[in-house]
Formats: sequence, C-alpha cells, structure tokens
Amino acid sequence: MRLIHQDCIQRTFIAILSCFLLFAISHTQAQIMTPEEVLGYQVGSDYKVAGWETVSGYLRQLADNSDRIVVQELGKTTDGKDFLLLLISAPENLDKVDFYKENQRKLAYPKDGIVPELDTICQDGKAVVLINCNLHSTEIASSQMSMEFAYEFATQDTPEINKILDNVIILLVPSANPDGLDIVVDWYNRTVRTPYEGAELPWLYHKYTGHDNNRDWFMLTQVETQILTRVLYEEWFPEVVYDVHEMSYRGPRFVIPPYFEPMNPNIPPILQRTLSLIGAQLAYDFTDNGFTGVLSNAVYDSWWHGGFRTVPYRHNMVGILTEAARVEIATPIFQPRETLRGYRRGLDKYTLRTNFPEPWPGGWWRLRNIVDYEKIAANSILTFAADNKVMLKRNFYRMGLDAIEKGQNEPPRAFLIPEQQRDIHTTLKMLDILKRGGVEIHQSRDIFIADGVEYPEGTYVVLMAQPFRAHAKDLLEVQHYPERRPSPESSPERPYDVAGWTLPLQMGVRTVTVVHPFEAELDLVDTIPMVEGNLKSIPEATRFLFKNQTNVDAIVLNHLFERVIEDNSFKLYTSSKEIESGDKTFPRGTILIRKMGTGTTLDEEIQDIAETYGIQIYADDSIDEDTLEKAFFPISSPRLGLYKPWLASMDEGWTRWVLDSHKFAYKSLTNAEIRAGNLTERYDAIILPDIGASRILNGHPLGKLPLEYVGGIGNEGLANLRRFVEEGGSLICLNAATQLPLEYFGLEEKGIINVVKQAKKSGEPEFFCPGSLLRVWIDTEHPIGYGLDKEMAIMFKFSPAFEGSRSGAKPIATYPEFNPLMSGWIEGEKRIQEKSALMDVELGEGRVILFGFKPQQRGQSHGTFKLLFNAIYYSAVDSN
Repeated sequence: MRLIHQDCIQRTFIAILSCFLLFAISHTQAQIMTPEEVLGYQVGSDYKVAGWETVSGYLRQLADNSDRIVVQELGKTTDGKDFLLLLISAPENLDKVDFYKENQRKLAYPKDGIVPELDTICQDGKAVVLINCNLHSTEIASSQMSMEFAYEFATQDTPEINKILDNVIILLVPSANPDGLDIVVDWYNRTVRTPYEGAELPWLYHKYTGHDNNRDWFMLTQVETQILTRVLYEEWFPEVVYDVHEMSYRGPRFVIPPYFEPMNPNIPPILQRTLSLIGAQLAYDFTDNGFTGVLSNAVYDSWWHGGFRTVPYRHNMVGILTEAARVEIATPIFQPRETLRGYRRGLDKYTLRTNFPEPWPGGWWRLRNIVDYEKIAANSILTFAADNKVMLKRNFYRMGLDAIEKGQNEPPRAFLIPEQQRDIHTTLKMLDILKRGGVEIHQSRDIFIADGVEYPEGTYVVLMAQPFRAHAKDLLEVQHYPERRPSPESSPERPYDVAGWTLPLQMGVRTVTVVHPFEAELDLVDTIPMVEGNLKSIPEATRFLFKNQTNVDAIVLNHLFERVIEDNSFKLYTSSKEIESGDKTFPRGTILIRKMGTGTTLDEEIQDIAETYGIQIYADDSIDEDTLEKAFFPISSPRLGLYKPWLASMDEGWTRWVLDSHKFAYKSLTNAEIRAGNLTERYDAIILPDIGASRILNGHPLGKLPLEYVGGIGNEGLANLRRFVEEGGSLICLNAATQLPLEYFGLEEKGIINVVKQAKKSGEPEFFCPGSLLRVWIDTEHPIGYGLDKEMAIMFKFSPAFEGSRSGAKPIATYPEFNPLMSGWIEGEKRIQEKSALMDVELGEGRVILFGFKPQQRGQSHGTFKLLFNAIYYSAVDSN
C-alpha cells in the first residue's frame, strides 16, 4: 500500500510539474523579449553589431507577439534578402490600414471634390511618418537602434508612447540596404581585435552603388530604391520622411534641420517653415535631455534633387535628415576637445555659435551614444507629428493644391516630349521614371498648337498643373545654380552634390518647355507603352540590317554576339559609311547580320529578336559583296575587362551596372592580373573607371588593410597596361583615370594636355564647374560617335578637358566656341572652349580613349551611354 501511495504521489508530482513547465514555457513564449535578451548584449555595445538575419528575426518576433506591430515583406533585395517594412501604431489603427492609405492618397492628389471631407480626414486621420534606417551600411547604428525603438513601442505604456501610437502610423525601414548591412557586419567581425579593426571596406557595400544608393531616388535604377519609391509615392504618401545617417566624427555630434543655403526654388515655402519648426523641436529636446554638440543650419542644403530626403520635398513631404558623428562601425573613439573641427559650410570653426549653442566637450564617443541621439531624434519627430497631425495633413493637401494652381497660372505650363526621338526607348524610360515618381503624364489624341508651334498626335505632355509639379519641373527644367562665395574675394563655394541634373539633357531626350496656356485633347497615360519591333522581311533573305542608334540596340548586338558564339550560322558586320538602300538611309555603325551557309533560315529568330527588344530590322539582300567589302567591317564580341581595385569605387560599380543592364560580357580585372601581364592575350579593351592615377598605381597604403588588399597596379602593372595598348589593345579611361596615360604613357610630353589642370594665366578667371551639364559637338563620322546626334550634353564634374594636335590624336567630343553650360554652374568657361572632352589617341598598334567626363554617370546619363558602348565595340572591329 505504501509503495502504491508513493507511486501515486510521484505521478501526481510529475503531472503538476509538467503542467507548471508547460505554463511557464507558454508564458515565456508570450513574453516579448528585450533586444538585450536576444542579442546577449545591450544595443550599441562596443565591438558588437547584429546582421540582417538577427535584426529581422528579432523584429519578426516582436510582430508575432505584439498587436502594435505588423511586418511586411516588400520584395527581395539585389542579393535576394527580404526587404522589410514595419507598421507601428495602435491596434485599432493597424486594423484600418487600407482606409488610412486611401485617405493619404486623397490628400496627395487633391481634387475639388475632396474639400467637404478634408476636416474629417485631418481631424480623424493619423499622421504618417516613415523612418528610414541604415541606407548607408557603414552608418550602422540606426539598424541596431531599430530593434530597441520597435521594442519600446511594442511594450511601453507611457503617455508619450501612447500619444504617438494613437495619432501616428510609423513606417519603419530597419535597413534600406540589408545586403550591405551583412557585408559591413561580416567585414567588421573579421577585423575586430586586429590592427585593421574598423577599417574601410575594400569593396562596395551594395552590389553596384555603395554610398551612391542615396543618389538614386529619382532615377530608380536599383531594386531597393524601387521598393521604397512604391511605398512613398504609390502606397502610403507619408507627410514626414526621416532619413537617419552618420557623418565624420571630427566635429559636431549631430546635425539637424533647418539646413544650409542654397534652397531650391521649387520647394514649397510652407515646407521649409515646417522644417524649421521640427528643427526647433529637435534642438529643444536634445538640450532638455542633456545632449550636446547639436548643429543646425549647416553642411547639408536643399538644392540638389536625388537623395532620399530631397526627393520627398518635391512631393510635398517634409524630408528630414539627421547626421550623427560616426564611430569605426562599433569601435569607440576618444576625441580630445582640441582635435574637433568645424565645417566649410555653416560652422567655420568648432566653437560657440547661434546654430551651435552647446559644443560637445570631447571624450569617448561610442556606438551607444549614436543610438541614444537617434532615438531622441526619432521620438522628437514623432511627438511633433502626433501634436501637429492636423497641420501636417492640411499642409500636405494645401501644397498639392498650390502646385496645381501654380501650374495653371504661371510658366512653365507643360513640358512636351515628342514621339520622334533618336532613341525612343530611352524616351519612354524617362517617362516611366517620371510616372513611378508619381508624375501624371498625358498624351495628345490630336494635333495641337503650343507657343505657336504645331505638335502631332501622340505627343507626350507633362502638365505642370499637378500635385507633384515640383518633382516633374525640377527634373525637366534647366538648373541655374546661384553663385555662392564666403566673401567676394574667395573661391566659389562647392555645392553639396551636383549643381545641375536636367533629366532630358542627361538622357538625350528632346523636350520642349511650354510657356503660355494652350489647349489640347489629352488622355491620361496609365502605362508607359513598350516599343513595337518588327522585321521587314523578304523571302529567303540572307542579310539583315538594324541602325544601331539606341541603347537597346547595344543589348541586341550583345545578344547576337552570344548567338554567334553558340552558332556560326551567321556573321556580324558594322558599317563605316552611310548606306542607301531603297527608300532607307542606314547611318554609320549600322549592324549587318549575314547568314552563312545554306539550309538554315534566320527569319523566325530575327523576327523574335525584333519583337522582344522593340527594334526595326530590315531584310536587305541588295547589299552585294562589293558594298560589303567597301562599307562594312567584321565585328566580334569584345573581350572586355573592367578594372576593379580594392578601393570600393562607386564609379566601377555604376560601370558594372550599366554593362550588366545592357548585357555586355566582361571580366573584372584585378591589380594582380594587371601586374601578371599578357593582357592582349585575354582582352581587346580595358576600362579604367573614374579613379585618379595615384590611387590606381598605389591603392591602399601598407598597414591600412590586410595585406591582400593593399597596393595598386604598381610600376609593373603600369608597364603592362602600356604594353597592352602598344600591342593593339584599347584602354578606355573615364574622367580622373585619364591622368594615368597622360602622365605615365608620355602623352603630355607628346602634346596632349589637360587644360583644366594648367595654372591659370594672369588676369584669367578661376575655372570652376561642379557637377554641371555642358554642351559638346560630336564627330559622328568617328566610330565612337556613330549613331549619335551632333550635339549632346555631358556631365562635367571636376573633370579634365584636353588640348593637343599630335598626329594620331582625334577629338570626338569638342566644347563649342561659346559658353558650353546647359544646366548647373560654370566659371572661367573660356578655359575649355573649343577644347576636347573626348579623344582617341593612337599609341603603338592600339589606342587610348580619353573620356573627360563620366559617360555612365550614376546610371543617369543614358544620352552618353552609347559613347562608352561604341568605344568598347571599336576595340573589336576588324578594319584590316
């Protein structure tokens, strides 16, 4: 009996214990764990950073256990990671997300009929604030901060938190570049506790753009940019957009709005005033919480269009940028007071100023400090939005109405984009970029007259009477950057970024500004169409032509190169002369596809190519053998190398993006391979991206990075590059890279000089041109100029310009005899008038091609892409 009794007691105890454990486990699972409990350390701890899997995993856990947070997967990043958006608000607000999104759209696109609803939408609606973290991946604090920030909103019930939850819908982007976050974390963990701890990366933290991912917000070339653009201008239309960044640690601790001069005239004045209000709230909250070193009205301006903060301005949204003094990823820095410095814009020295009333005294600066500053800023902005939601929503609506009224009552009234263009594919791409940015585009259904000129049916019309007028106008018009000097005697003040960016000029799209009111029958364009391609065939054709004038034609040609490698049933040729055939004139550079052998037909494949890529291909057997021999040269797939140093070159990344998006086959060329030599055995052309000669030669100095990432091509590589050219290769040098052959291949000694580099002559004004679009004349009879117009715009950004009459040196792009400025700012322009922007210089059996600009500038300058493409193809033409 005793044994049975003990057994029962034991079983009962086990049952009770099991129930207790089950309860404890379930209770624990229901608890929201702090970031510290999950990470094993406090967010912002020295030498500790979390990668994307950890950050996103924790945020998903929060959403699973809180009714205040919803996680949305918006798509995949460039490298295939989940791109996440968190919605944070009171549960009853999250239950009505579609309702609030629709109300935001009504405010963004105001119509007369919305007025009766306006009071209700503003009073009962919620302010929408987007917080964007970790766009620049080395600025890592905000991605870490996002976990603690979200945890506090998921768990705390303070009056301040509840007020924000009740009145604001927070759109939190924990990392705008998850790929880069992992790249940075992996590199830091690899180098921490080594001599290279916190050192810069030897590669980009985005597949293509690196730091320039914050230069893509109107061009929309990258997947991540496209995802967030949909959130901003198609789905949510937030009133406030907060972009969280870090800066140099050598001065102030934190920069807040309002910003520095100049201000872009397209930004609504009420928006600028709102920035000042928010800046005042931020400044007060930092001081009230004992945070020092906060600077305003300095460094960053509102002129340039293209950043995550500045594009929202043109959409009537209050864009806020804060910049915190960085650390070396997560390695703390000790800074004595005497080492701290001011800035060239807004703070001439590190001392007490009205915009810097409480300088930071110096000392240790840690990742945790940045997290704390960023949390104060985020909460300050959100509190402002909660307290002023009615004002923010009314102003958002009002700015849209004001934009419509401006477009109706003052010039420009519209921008016209005719269908007749040299490159219709690029024209439609430009229209698509505008449309994805929220711009309304119309198309005429009949002939109409504007400013006394008749325009045909089908002309595209971008009316200025629309809510996002500022965005469309600022992209389509010419920029006139205001001259700025600290004093009349001083040198010009350099803009924060570029001075001009006019999209039609960059893309080579003919666009007409309409000044006066006009009438036209217009249809709103829902979808930008694709170009319809076709094959103009004849029975049993053996020869096919296409004009090779557009960027898409390069994609087609590269596709055909792949097919030739797979199948020798046809050969490719390029024309060196204009070809008259029937009623058609085919320009220089036209591609001829010649069927080889018998028993095969190309018609079906050529038709498919024409339809897939939207080009016109013509069957034409009138090209006889004599014409083929006199007017055409065989062309094969160029064996292309792109120099990729351990310098994390953004220009190299953009060049890769342009080559990849146009289907070029190429190989990344390292320092080691250049030093190894025998380059002509593997390459027809080598591209040196926009990197100065010293950096190409020397790379990183010894001791800065692990041994495998230091050094450049060295003297051995330099000799091999010269030998490559002399043996018949083409060295294509972009912008600053032109310095290498000029100085080290003896081109300067032979009379080819960079006139910008020359010392100014007595009485001559200083030359200055920071990121502006300049006019050049193109030699369209040179193979690099084939298929192009005789006049185009190039992006000049602290670029060289060439002079020299050496035998074998051919200018391809030349500045006119008058001021070449088309958009932006230039001083001392006579220095470059009638000088060359692009030269082909023979050297031995090969050539050096000097681009005194970046033809692939940030993936924007589609109008000059073809100059680069032609230079590449030029290397593979058999002209013998």
